Order: sequence, then structure tokens, then C-alpha cells
Amino acid sequence: MPSAKALAAAKANEEDEANPLSGASVKILQETASDIVEKVSSVSTLFDEEKDDLFSKFDLNELELGRVLGRGGFCVVNEIRGMNLDDSIIEGAKPEMREYQTREAMSNRCMRGGEARYAIKMLSDDCRKNPALFLKGTIDLAIETRFLAVMNHPHLIKMRAVANASAFDDGYFIVLDRLYDTLETRVRKWKSALKKTKGVRGALGGGKKKAQEVILEKIGSAHDVSCAMVYMHSLNIIYRDLKPENLGFDVRGEIKVFDFGLAKELKESDKVGDDTFKLTGFTGSLRYMAPEVAKSLPYNLSADVYSFSMLLWYILEMETPFDTYSCKMHEDRVVNKGYRPVCDKSWPSEWTDLIKKSWSHVPSKRPSFETIKEILYEEVLKFSEDESEGDDIDISQRSFRNVTL
Repeated sequence: MPSAKALAAAKANEEDEANPLSGASVKILQETASDIVEKVSSVSTLFDEEKDDLFSKFDLNELELGRVLGRGGFCVVNEIRGMNLDDSIIEGAKPEMREYQTREAMSNRCMRGGEARYAIKMLSDDCRKNPALFLKGTIDLAIETRFLAVMNHPHLIKMRAVANASAFDDGYFIVLDRLYDTLETRVRKWKSALKKTKGVRGALGGGKKKAQEVILEKIGSAHDVSCAMVYMHSLNIIYRDLKPENLGFDVRGEIKVFDFGLAKELKESDKVGDDTFKLTGFTGSLRYMAPEVAKSLPYNLSADVYSFSMLLWYILEMETPFDTYSCKMHEDRVVNKGYRPVCDKSWPSEWTDLIKKSWSHVPSKRPSFETIKEILYEEVLKFSEDESEGDDIDISQRSFRNVTL
């Protein structure tokens, strides 16, 4: 999801009469986007256009769209309430693609218990009216498609289908698993649940056990996100936009990372000699952005670790970091002077130590996500009733489902 600064810059470019995109036709913008994405893809060791072609294809008029689930700088996401299939879409499909043509199966399970199971993501109308946003949005959605086509992890959003068109055609979309709670919504629920555990009434109602359950869910969710980041970093992918708005929960309560428009595969050709890379600065959301990114200095995978430290603080404190800071205050105090949120004195030292190491102003002092994952795993075990059952936990599938309190 683009930062407020990026959106403001894009809008300013559109209004500038000297903007070379202001008079560009949709066709020229699409061709430009295609050229840029193809250049990026040509040097990638991950992207595979053949895999892109293996996903089910739909025309937009086959999908019955429901309410809007979310809006970003470029795209809008709607739930899909039904599918009216046109069989001609898969006529002549390659034999090797038949097993992937699950259109009928998707149509049959599109709704469950009155709830939609899929969502559609496409460029918003506002984005289509703005040449600069249209170009950037088209590139981001095409890049996201290619990332989702090759990545597979329990805590990354799953792409199920794509538009029956080129990623650079107007009206292109992707079909994803629908998410229900955002992390922000879940944090409000945790906060309310913990409030009810306080006082005499809370004690009589089993408040201690309920509080422990909430803490386990919070730490378990943070662990699951760290697992997803271990996976992405193992592929040399830097995410660059880790924040509550890009995390949600599916129908089974499993947390998922979504929105890969700012993700980038790190390449040796971008290396500047000290394990950092020459990458676009000021990318992501300022509140969760590593100082070196905000300063447009070279950076590496450790920038995601900084973002995670702010995310973990948010999950534990259930408050937004630097909520009262203006952009200017944030730049002066956080980016330049090293201000950080205050860790609650009641937190275990392991939580505080992990957070403080992860938001270090010196990127090389931040731990890897592999280390973060291991620490959070141990913390979850501490909140289980019997630590000896820890070996039964399947961390590859989520969330300590076998841990009982």
C-alpha cells in the first residue's frame, strides 16, 4: 500500500502541466507498464510466467460483486457473492492446465454459511482517472500477481484466479481468499476481552485464564507473521510494507500477510558493497518505516525487522505507535533522534529485549526473522498449560492449534 507522501506526489505530478503522463493515452500507459514489469521480470530468479497461466481465468461479468472490503492507494477490494460461469472461457485450454481450471469448484464453494469465501482486487475508479496513479497501480498489481503466483505459505494471502486478460489490460483483477478481520479489528477485540478480565467480576468469570488466552493469541499471531517473513526472506524478497493494515484473518482465524505491491526481490546488481542495496527510499508507511528507508539510504532485509518491531509493539500494547506525531515530528524525533515507543514495565524481559533489538537504529544489530521466530515460539510455549506438549505444535500450519490452556 503506498504511503501518504507517495500519493501526494503522484497527485501533484498529475496536476503539473509539465507532467509527461498528463496527456498519455491508456494504451501508452499500459505499454509503459508492461515494459517496466517485463524488465523487472527478466532479471528475476523467482517469477515464472508459465505459473501465471496456470490459474483459473474469469471474466468480470461472471462474478457477482458484493460490498467493498477495503481501499488502498491504487486498488479496491470487493467480496464475491456469486459466480455465473461462461463455459467458453476455458475452451481450448492446454491439457496441462486442466487440473488448474477449478472454476466450477470455486463457483460451488463461493459462499459458505452466507459468507463469501473469495474477494476481487482491481484498480479503483479514482486510479483509472489519474494517469500517474494508473501507471503505478497497473505496475504494482502486475508485480503482485507474479509474486503471488510463485509464493506459497500458510500465512501469505492465497491467489485463486486472475482475469481472463493481460495484467496490463484495463479492468484486470485477481481473485484472492477473502479475509474477515483486519489486525486492527482483532486488536480492538483483544483490548475489549482483556478489559473484561479485570476487577472482581473478571476474577469470578475466570479472568486470568481468559487473559492468558488473549496473550497466547497475540503472541501466536506475531509468531505466524514472523514465519511468513522467514519464508519471504529465504526467497530474498523484501516486503517493505509490514503494518496492521496489511494483515488480516481468514475464516479459520489464521493470520495472513497481503498486499505485495511494494515487495521486491533483492538482486546482486543492486548491492552497494556492505550487504545493503540501492533501493527506492521512503517506501511504505512512515510509522512503521525503518529510519534508513525514510532517509533514502541503502538498506536490506533488516528494514522489515524494524517494521516488525513496531508491529509487535502495537500487538502487545494495543495502541498505535507515535499516534500523536505529525510527519515532521516523526522525522525529527524517530528518524533522526532515535525516539522509540515505551515498552510496558509489566512485559516479560524477553518481549522488551526482542523489540528493542529489532528497532535498533543500527540495521546490522537487528536480529533475523529466524531468530525472532524462535524467540516467539518459546514465548508461546510459556503460555501453554503443559510445555511438554510443545513438540506437538505444527508451526508450519499455524498458530499453535494444539496448545490448550
